[in-house]
Amino acid sequence: MKIKIILLSYLCLSLFFMSGCKQKEKIVIEKKVKLVSVRRAVRMVYENELKFNTLSVKKVNLTVSNNGKVQSLRGYYKIKRDSVIQVSAQSLIIPVGKLELGVDSFRAVYHIGKQVMSGSIQKIADLIGYDIDYQTMQSILSNRLQSIKQDQKENLFKDYVLVIEDNMYKISSIRDRRFKRFTANEDKLERFKQRKDEPHLVKLDIYVDPDIFVVRKQVYFDFDTERVVTIEFSEFKAISGKWFPENIHVFVSGKEKIDILVELSKVSIDDENDFTFTVPSKYKVEDFKKN
Repeated sequence: MKIKIILLSYLCLSLFFMSGCKQKEKIVIEKKVKLVSVRRAVRMVYENELKFNTLSVKKVNLTVSNNGKVQSLRGYYKIKRDSVIQVSAQSLIIPVGKLELGVDSFRAVYHIGKQVMSGSIQKIADLIGYDIDYQTMQSILSNRLQSIKQDQKENLFKDYVLVIEDNMYKISSIRDRRFKRFTANEDKLERFKQRKDEPHLVKLDIYVDPDIFVVRKQVYFDFDTERVVTIEFSEFKAISGKWFPENIHVFVSGKEKIDILVELSKVSIDDENDFTFTVPSKYKVEDFKKN
């Protein structure tokens, strides 16, 4: 009898804890994000982003998946702020090449083919069909907020709007939002494009973490090609009291689908002095081509 009472008590106690655990699983605490102005969100990001004159990422692991083909590279990159970006890559122990990106031009050395290519950044943009510039590349590789075009008159941020999405602040252009009204009608969209000076209509959404005010994600949507480029930043680590990502994940969707994972480690600031970029004299100078 005593054993039965003990077993019954144990069973009741177990059921009590099990029901308690199930109840806890159902409790979901929804994070409440307070809405702020675009001005405040931008100011907080600027205040919390990594400050540097030079940035050095001494270990980079790159994995590219393109139409089922996967390629892995490793290397490093370094940045002299608003001046130059230098990248070096190798496959296993074999040097593949290096790239120097200036404010307006680039130089690329391809060791395997013993080739050297150079030209303007605009030439790369024309060949890949996407507008890129030095500041865009620098902001991505240093996790800094892209320069937001501001009207220097009464309202500095009148062309931008901030909403809360996925528990983050999403900053978008009000002007860009108007494009959606025309996408359902090709004739209206074409007439709208002709009224614009820009050859491509690209909408940029910037997602900001509301707790540590870092850029978590950037989404580019090209209305001409319907190409979407999503860049996600994760695994943040403190560098000189500021947060810096250890992972950059890039997704390209549209006619082509590309998946790029960039893993960063051994990050330091203001300790890089050597930005020499040597070009072997025996390498053949080639025109930059899309392939």
